[in-house]
Amino acid sequence: MGDSDEIITARRALGRHLAHLRKTADLTQHGLAPLVRYARSSIASTETGLQYPDRMFWRRCDTALRTGGALVAEYDRIAELDLHRQRSQLDAGDTAATGGEALWEPEQHIAARRAALTAANEDARLTHLEDEIRQAITDNERLPPATLVGRLRPLRVGVDELMAARHHPPQRARLYTVAAHLSGLLAVLALDLRAFGVARAYAAEAFELADAAEQPDVRAWARATQSLIAYYSGDPRDALNYADDGLRHSGTSAHRIRLLVNGQARALACVGDRYGVDRAVDHAFALLAGQPAAEQVSTSLTLGPYCLARAAANAATAYLTIGRTAEVIDHLATPIAAFDAAQLRGPQALSRLDLATAHLHAGNLDHAADLAVEALTLAADCRFESVRQRARQFLGAARPFGRHPQLLYVTDLLNEYTPTSSAPRSGLRSPA
Repeated sequence: MGDSDEIITARRALGRHLAHLRKTADLTQHGLAPLVRYARSSIASTETGLQYPDRMFWRRCDTALRTGGALVAEYDRIAELDLHRQRSQLDAGDTAATGGEALWEPEQHIAARRAALTAANEDARLTHLEDEIRQAITDNERLPPATLVGRLRPLRVGVDELMAARHHPPQRARLYTVAAHLSGLLAVLALDLRAFGVARAYAAEAFELADAAEQPDVRAWARATQSLIAYYSGDPRDALNYADDGLRHSGTSAHRIRLLVNGQARALACVGDRYGVDRAVDHAFALLAGQPAAEQVSTSLTLGPYCLARAAANAATAYLTIGRTAEVIDHLATPIAAFDAAQLRGPQALSRLDLATAHLHAGNLDHAADLAVEALTLAADCRFESVRQRARQFLGAARPFGRHPQLLYVTDLLNEYTPTSSAPRSGLRSPA
């Protein structure tokens, strides 16, 4: 089968998948149409492979059918296949026309010009970049990391072009803030793709850009991101140092909640400071009480304050590490429901794995194994590094139970989830 045939087949399969999910949700084509704001005929044509709508259509279908982003993820995978096919054709054409010398300019240069065409001035270009980065931060934890990296490459080119020009001070601050957020996001995506050295480099760049922007709030965000990278890279002391430094220089930043509960509390748990964990968690919840109630679940890289669900889930992880399993179970009731409603696959899996480990220590083996299976199934398409590490922690705690059939199944799922490259040392310890 040729590349174009493979793409056509994949698009038709996606249409059939939509039809299956619609019927499972007990919806007719007429019933789905108003929910996605497309005509019934468009849905019918899509399901039969006669039409292939854009990404917005699939995103609306995911929302209406509560699929957890499955349709958009498949749309993005097909888009990657199509992009690879186009590149292959261009490479073949280049070689034939020039005897090996490149005929076409790099695609990212064309993409950067397209972005520039959408803006009449630098302020508009900055607004475009800010909007794209906010959307990418929203999509992180929902889409495979490689998909988001592909979307961000053209943005990196656009930022570099802008940084090479002269700017008025307000524009310079905005530009360096955009660059800091972009590098921090790329750091987290590199972490999920297990490029640990690249992740640390991007995270360091994010802080340097935040420092150049002279924005305390951005510095706090960047330090929180460095703490996250260090935690999952197996360096809890560095994670603690970054969180502490972020808190020292954060002023009244809303990121203090993230620095306390995601940075300090979890790192202190790893080094065995139980009283420090309590202080950090209590301080985070005291700050949270002074924030307006969040209408939505905050993202892990939120540009605003952490919400209650996110803070409680991080507190549960810290308490799990120091062996206070009853508090883990108490803290996770609200986050799991919130993450499920928001269809955030990363947090859905992580919170279930923490709950599974807590139930394991309480002797509820079957329930614990079921939760672990559910977690790895939810995140199977994304393969987040954080989920891989947390699943290893669960299996480490399960060793005393021997070769229980359901635990063996969890092991098989984790083996499928884990890349073949050698694993770095984990950033997590088994609970005490």
